[in-house]
Amino acid sequence: MNTRTVILGSLVLLTVVRWIWLLPQDLSPSASYLALCGYNPAVAYFDGPGATSVCVALGTQWAGASALGAALLWPVFAALATFALYVLVAGFSGARAALASAVLLNLLPVFNTAALTPTCAMPVLMFALAFLACAWRGLETGSPWWWLASGLCAAGGLLFDYLAWFFWPALIAAMLASHRWRPRLLEPGIWLATLPALAVFFWLLVWNSTHGWVHFIGGTWQTATSLDFRTIPRGIYQSAVAASPLVLVALAAGLLAALRDVRLARSAKFLAIPAMIAALIAVYIMLRSEPAQAAGLLTAALAIPLLAWLPLTKPMTTVLFASAALWTAGYLAMKPMTRASITQDGVQQIEEMRRAQTTDPAAPVFLIARDAALASALAMHLQDTSFVAPGHPPVYVLESPYADSQYAFWPRYDQFVDAPAPQPPTAEPQDPFTEQDGANPFLGRSALYITTQSPDQLPQAITAAFATHRLLAEVTTGSGETLRVYLCSEYETLPL
Repeated sequence: MNTRTVILGSLVLLTVVRWIWLLPQDLSPSASYLALCGYNPAVAYFDGPGATSVCVALGTQWAGASALGAALLWPVFAALATFALYVLVAGFSGARAALASAVLLNLLPVFNTAALTPTCAMPVLMFALAFLACAWRGLETGSPWWWLASGLCAAGGLLFDYLAWFFWPALIAAMLASHRWRPRLLEPGIWLATLPALAVFFWLLVWNSTHGWVHFIGGTWQTATSLDFRTIPRGIYQSAVAASPLVLVALAAGLLAALRDVRLARSAKFLAIPAMIAALIAVYIMLRSEPAQAAGLLTAALAIPLLAWLPLTKPMTTVLFASAALWTAGYLAMKPMTRASITQDGVQQIEEMRRAQTTDPAAPVFLIARDAALASALAMHLQDTSFVAPGHPPVYVLESPYADSQYAFWPRYDQFVDAPAPQPPTAEPQDPFTEQDGANPFLGRSALYITTQSPDQLPQAITAAFATHRLLAEVTTGSGETLRVYLCSEYETLPL
């Protein structure tokens, strides 16, 4: 039995084990939100490129609205990322070193977390490693097919996160550092291979231009250059937890050792320069006090092959792997199980209350939740959506002029729509000061508002927008939290 067969069999087994790990867990509010977005496939959503949401939606359609369904594809992404790392390292260090790299990658806490949590981190890593594996073969063979494959991998990464923008610049930087590879930059194959990624990026820009540049409008030159160096100790601590302390030290030492040999070894150029760029990106994100899981995972994975530049003895390697395994086992054992913000039984109670309060089928009671996460969790468990207007989300969030989720781009209950033309047409002249006649189909209707807030904490969007409101019932969630259901009658819109 050859090494490749062993690793493929191990990856299949590990994928099944990860699926089993997800079985007893509940669907998280964040995964519910991603699934709800993905049910309306798009290249992007409010929170970024859209492939993550679409993959979560596909998983919930195949395996149900559960933690397993939401993360169904992520253990598969982890297996493919591992295989891509194996192929990459085997190309210049042999099967033995490739197998060791693949094993160590799967022993990292950050990798296992990304394999069980539906975020962009794992698919971006998968495409990054596949991109480098294809690019290495493109450099060695000059085959345009390998370059095309690398270009498609870069495009695939961009569909999940903008972090994938650095794939091509990192490769070009590595090529510029090599006398042998510089002439390749004059060949058309490599530049033609960038077209898929440029096409995806252009597609994302078109989406942004039609949605107020939501992915970029929040940043300015001042925010981009405002760095908080007080986050460094916390960042080091989080990195040690994510990679295990000994592995973090080894990866840093391996990166420095490889950078020392960049001028002498082509493989050092090819691996160390992208790893260094990824590390700088992760540090920059950390200094801006933003989540750096994707960039940190990418840095760790790209640095693993650089351990070959360290004079590690067999006992030292054994200690390194054993410490990583024990650290990850303890990390996963201490990690709390995901609990739903509301259970199926709780949603059924709310549905029964909604039906009981609906006296006019032509104007059914609609649902409003405190925020996007709770609204999505409710929507994922609703059995009856016949009351939902076509194209509208099953549960709304509170009306607000501030856009903080995809719900701002979906139809809202506070929106005015074009009023139908009077039948028959009147002879009265149109008011010259009225640009457009509009109507709100929700005026006068009642709603159930679901929140954790007590009656004296209700927001103005409820107290001022509805004629009356009263506490209808309380529902206990799976985590023991109490949700309060308020009956809000006669919607009047929020006064200006």
